[in-house]
Amino acid sequence: MADVDILMPSDIAESSTSGSFNRKQHLMSTFEAYRSELDADNERREKLIIISRSITQLSKKLIFHLHRNATSLSTNLKEKCLKEGRLKEREIWINFKKIKDELNTIGSGTSEEAKQGFWRWNRQVSPGLEEYIEALSFLYYLENKSLIPLKVVQKSLSDEDGDPLVIVTPEDYILGMSDLTGELMRYATNALSTGDHQTPLEVCDFVRTVKAHFDGISPQMLYKLSKKQEETTRSLEKIEKVCYALRLRLIEFADKPEVLAMIAKRALEDAADKEERSRDE
Repeated sequence: MADVDILMPSDIAESSTSGSFNRKQHLMSTFEAYRSELDADNERREKLIIISRSITQLSKKLIFHLHRNATSLSTNLKEKCLKEGRLKEREIWINFKKIKDELNTIGSGTSEEAKQGFWRWNRQVSPGLEEYIEALSFLYYLENKSLIPLKVVQKSLSDEDGDPLVIVTPEDYILGMSDLTGELMRYATNALSTGDHQTPLEVCDFVRTVKAHFDGISPQMLYKLSKKQEETTRSLEKIEKVCYALRLRLIEFADKPEVLAMIAKRALEDAADKEERSRDE
């Protein structure tokens, strides 16, 4: 009779225990890998939020710097303001470089993985990006009196080799441009207070043109823009009220700039009071 292997009850129990242990160990190692990946994702998300907040703060400081000196009557002071503004803009660029470096830590660090990571964490990056576009577009307007093109924005957010640090989408660009109109309203009123009567009229025409183009974008295509357009409308109304008072009295008080400034200031205050009453109602 041929020899056969006979499993004793003790062998069966041992085999079953070993299999159960292996399955348990496999599950533990699998969930440990999941936990490690989730922890890494949460840590990366927090880092990107911190960097985005830093970009937002630096962008606001750049806007404040431009407002403080851009309306000066001194040409040298204006040029110095814009030159310093470009240096501040480069400080912000460093933070976008940090975003790219952080995204390059994903997986094996390939450009494709970094690109996928950018879209995954776009919500954490976009607030700082929009604020930067607003500041950059304001600086560009002061330098060129025109709207900054999308390709120029993307170029400013590229490294020395021309590779993008972050991807600037048309949505980010449009939302940043919409925020620009509020800064232009402040710029126009500040310019008028120095006796500059031409700048408010130029800004009024520019903001009116920008608003007209953005009004053509359907809310279904870009919901956030519809909310920002409400603020753009209020900014344009303030500028138009100031320009209306300016044109109305320019001939009568052409030799009295202090009177023109007072009339414009009163018109702006009336517009602000009207807006506040409408909000209360």
